[in-house]
Amino acid sequence: MEAKMEKSNSLRVQILVYRLVGIDLWSPTSANDRHLVTFLTMGPLFAFMLPMYLSARENITEVSLLSDTLGSTFASMLTLVKYMLFVYHRKEFVGMIYRIRGILDKEINGLLKAREIVDAENQSDQMLSLTYTRCFVMAGIFAAIKPFVTMSLALLRDGGDGSKLHLELPHMGVYPYDYQVMWLFVPTYLWNVMASYSAVTMALCVDTLLCFFTYNVCAIFKIARHRLVHLPAMGESDPRAELEGLVQVLLLHQKGLLIADFIEDHYRPLIFLQFFLSALQICFIGFQVADLFPKPQSLYFIAFVGSLLIALFIYSHCGENIKKASLDFGDGIYESNWTDFAPPTKRVLLIAGMRAQRPCQMKGYFFEASMATFSAIVRSAMSYIMMLRSFNV
Repeated sequence: MEAKMEKSNSLRVQILVYRLVGIDLWSPTSANDRHLVTFLTMGPLFAFMLPMYLSARENITEVSLLSDTLGSTFASMLTLVKYMLFVYHRKEFVGMIYRIRGILDKEINGLLKAREIVDAENQSDQMLSLTYTRCFVMAGIFAAIKPFVTMSLALLRDGGDGSKLHLELPHMGVYPYDYQVMWLFVPTYLWNVMASYSAVTMALCVDTLLCFFTYNVCAIFKIARHRLVHLPAMGESDPRAELEGLVQVLLLHQKGLLIADFIEDHYRPLIFLQFFLSALQICFIGFQVADLFPKPQSLYFIAFVGSLLIALFIYSHCGENIKKASLDFGDGIYESNWTDFAPPTKRVLLIAGMRAQRPCQMKGYFFEASMATFSAIVRSAMSYIMMLRSFNV
């Protein structure tokens, strides 16, 4: 089954980013993982939390420096949460991947339209995941080159006098040594870059996996809707066969509901943290953009804010997709040949219609991951940026 799945258009981006972290996405355990790669990827990020914490404590009265530090700190914290979430639920996540593909493979073999639906959903998943990956990689590249841009501008200001040059790092941090010494600066810079790499790759792993889950559960809902709309009405000629056909459609719909509940239950704490911390990050990093623009250093912060916005957009878009696809199944009931169905079929269809009025949602405890929430957070973040600007005047 694994070989068949790898030949399809699904999970290509997800498999790539998990391999970069040393994790075999097909395995429910770490037996096939490259543990050294995982350690070299996640280790620098865990260790980097201490310098960032010390920097935040030292610069607590400096709004500009504090906002720079907290933006990176929150991103690192969120990445570590995503890593621990995947490790804790790994067996269930991998099991759900196989379950979803098993359901869809069965539908594809029995319905020609199902392949078209699944291919369209997987194509949308891969396009969104690839766009997300490119944005995060761009933010990581800007983080790596930001110090050299800053130092180059300082050299130009000082007329090329390198004796006054202050060595810069990608992220704010307090270290127990003087990194202005070149032989200490180089390993510290590489440590910063590796921490950025860790934050980018692990965030991509968990978030693109969410894309796979949501787009494929939407495919299940759409296949169930298509089968319902095209369910032949047999009336009194063969009511049992008609009812059996409807039951099979409702069983498929039920599988989609269970998978949607799985996504909501396992991603709920992450959705809460993603929206809460991203809103704070947009405030702090957005302040840096407003403070530095149009200086070249602002390009890094612009890319950072862009990656945060697309991360929020992905969660909101996934939630909106599940909600819409589950509600569309209810519309499919009205588009079906229900007027010609036998009475037993109509009674079952009535119950299904009542359930279809309650949409599936992705919630973060107190709120729903939707485009309305995304818009509200962006508007609120802009207000907070203006407030932070007033503190720095």
